[in-house]
Amino acid sequence: MKFSIVTPAWEVAEWLPTTIESVLSQAGDFSIEYIVVADASKDSTVAVAKDYAARVASGEYKPKCNNISMRVIEPEIAEGMYVALNKGFDATTGDICAWIAGDDIYEPGAFDVVARTFKARPDVLWLKGITSVIDEKGNKLVSGQCRTYRRDWLKMGVYGMEAYHVEQDSVFWRPEVWKKAGPFPAYFKSSGDYWLWPQMAKYAELTSIDAPLSCFRKRAGQDSRVNADRLLAQKKQARGPRPLGAWIPRLFFWPYFHTSRGVQKILEALYPFLFPFTPRPYLTIEEGCVVQKNMKTFYIR
Repeated sequence: MKFSIVTPAWEVAEWLPTTIESVLSQAGDFSIEYIVVADASKDSTVAVAKDYAARVASGEYKPKCNNISMRVIEPEIAEGMYVALNKGFDATTGDICAWIAGDDIYEPGAFDVVARTFKARPDVLWLKGITSVIDEKGNKLVSGQCRTYRRDWLKMGVYGMEAYHVEQDSVFWRPEVWKKAGPFPAYFKSSGDYWLWPQMAKYAELTSIDAPLSCFRKRAGQDSRVNADRLLAQKKQARGPRPLGAWIPRLFFWPYFHTSRGVQKILEALYPFLFPFTPRPYLTIEEGCVVQKNMKTFYIR
């Protein structure tokens, strides 16, 4: 089994070595194809990526898995993250695909968990693990949670607007899903992942696994903070007017996100009764085996 991981990199020289290490250091019975699409930067982003690629090619960087390869793509024109991702995924040849931003990281052991899951469950086409939040120095700020995602709500763009997010860095999929859903429209400068999830949901269920897979780095200057208005505008552009069905989760999650912890606990307990036909299965690893269980609410407490 081979992982194809793409990193769009632009002016992230300070954090890119940690990101690259988190990919190349994954250990297990699989291979890794790593593609960094490095747009021209004012800092040393391109040089950092090329240095790692040279170390991998020379054999200096010793793999902890079956094999690793790394290449750097340098577009002639910088057209943004999502065009860079399209170029990266066009070059992939693996059995499992994902992307990680140039300042985020994968947790140790993440690929082993994902590989075991895809091998054990051929029916799983699209997998979501746990994302935690770290600061600029790598200190953990927030421990993530395993949550379930309704397919109909994914199609309507509920997650990331009315409900919690689908954190991109802990999502992995089989390439046939991307071939049907992608590529990203070139006009996206923000929120491309929000556009992608409804497209993928047309073809496959999103399966959750209770395992820490990645960490999102919260830092000054990142797009989601500097361009928050553009991010929201492009989400609205991706979805259009709010679907009628999205008002139901909005009526539940708006008070949930704007109330006290005590009221939240009551709403969490009410969730399976308010949405009795909502499936809540998730996967976990027990004694090396992939096991399916059922959540009591929309996340594991």
